[in-house]
Amino acid sequence: MKGAEVSAIMAVLKSPEHGYGDKLSEADLTDLANFVSMGQIDMDQYIDRGNKTPKGDATKGAAYYNTVCSNCHGRDGKLPEEMKPFGRQMGNPWEVMHKILNGHPGEKMPSLRAFDHQAAADILSYMTSLPKE
Repeated sequence: MKGAEVSAIMAVLKSPEHGYGDKLSEADLTDLANFVSMGQIDMDQYIDRGNKTPKGDATKGAAYYNTVCSNCHGRDGKLPEEMKPFGRQMGNPWEVMHKILNGHPGEKMPSLRAFDHQAAADILSYMTSLPKE
């Protein structure tokens, strides 16, 4: 259902054949439907597979991060306290980019689909400069 309306995907997920309606919250169903519709991308365009380096502009990423992300994660990427600092999370940049674009099920992290994929890569590039501890 790549490219389908999110509401149509949610209807399928909630149908008796799939039965996720009573297993996932409405927010988690929305995040999953967004991923099915728009989340399947070739990450090699945005992350170098060989050295795990984001292919983004850190200066642009700083502007996005400091305007949107720092509200919850702090300027240094160390919030919330129970989460590893962003600088330490870059061992798996694909996972971090996925969470930027699609949210994080069971957490308050929303889907940020207003960002295009290159903006997410720019944020990733900036995040590599944040403290590791």
